[in-house]
Amino acid sequence: MPTVEEIRARRPREVVIARILSIVAVLLWLPMTGHLYDSATTGTAAAMFFYVFGAFGSAKGRQAARIMATVALLVLYLFLLPYCWLGFQDPYPNGPGYAVMDIVAVAISAVALGLLYRPSSNRYFHLITVARRPA
Repeated sequence: MPTVEEIRARRPREVVIARILSIVAVLLWLPMTGHLYDSATTGTAAAMFFYVFGAFGSAKGRQAARIMATVALLVLYLFLLPYCWLGFQDPYPNGPGYAVMDIVAVAISAVALGLLYRPSSNRYFHLITVARRPA
């Protein structure tokens, strides 16, 4: 039976690409959340942190991290998805630009989430889970 390190050395590209896409999506969302929510709103910041943290854990093959990234992404969608169409009606001069950034970030994050649940990724998570069990 291969060790966890051997399995991680042959990890599928999907989980690595999903991690990179998750980081890009959060970087696109950061300026928009600064415009939408004041500094007292830490819900979106915490959700972004857990989303990126879960993406890094998913690249290590941790099932709980994949679930955490999924739940955090759903929370982010709850806060940020409406701005995809509301941003075009925002009187702020950069509102339409932020709406386009939101649409791109939502699309990127949806692709990243889909990559985390592809069959090769599912097999990777299963192999890591089995390898981490005590003998």
